Amino acid sequence: MRNNERCLKCGEKTFEIKKIAVPTTKTTKAKIGIDMFYLKICQNCGYTEMYSTKVLEKVKDPVKNY
Repeated sequence: MRNNERCLKCGEKTFEIKKIAVPTTKTTKAKIGIDMFYLKICQNCGYTEMYSTKVLEKVKDPVKNY
């Protein structure tokens, strides 16, 4: 995720970045965990992309005790 990219929908260059926690489950386990994600929101049209912090920051474990 780079800030110098354009919106895929409208071509705008300005974005808002938010960090959110989302409850997740793995397909092999019934246990629910909380994973962190970045939302990249276009300031013009609202088009939103979601990126996993595990991938972007190379975090091995999900956030605990959120």
